[in-house]
Amino acid sequence: MDFLSIDVGTILFTLINTGLIFLAFKLILFKRIDAILEQRQKEVTDVYTKADQALKSADSDKEKYAQAISGAKEEAETIIRRAEKIAQKQGDSILEKARHEAQAVREKATLETEREKNLARTELQGEISDLAMELAEKIMEKEINNADHERLIDDFIQNIGEQS
Repeated sequence: MDFLSIDVGTILFTLINTGLIFLAFKLILFKRIDAILEQRQKEVTDVYTKADQALKSADSDKEKYAQAISGAKEEAETIIRRAEKIAQKQGDSILEKARHEAQAVREKATLETEREKNLARTELQGEISDLAMELAEKIMEKEINNADHERLIDDFIQNIGEQS
């Protein structure tokens, strides 16, 4: 049982060796590993910070675009309303112009009709006066009895009826 014996010197030597190895690892390796871990942590933190900034910037841009779209919609509605008003005014103007032109045509037609009526009346009066003159000449040429007088009046009325 010699191989199972506990030697305090060996235990102390093993503990001191383990402590020295641990101290060497701590001084040499752990500083480098800590530096690498800190660098990686910093890189990760930077990535998250940049991602947060990008997200905030994207949200800000999204709000700007939403406002721009809203403004564009309002502007489009304003332009449409303005165009509708202009079209309504133009339509009203065209209708008013057409009404005036129609009224002018009506007045011109009425005047033309009156002129034609007056011209026809004047011609008819001239013919009536010519016929009256002829009748008076015939009456003067002959002495008329009642039968001739009635016949002349009937002829006169018949001539007027034919010329009308």
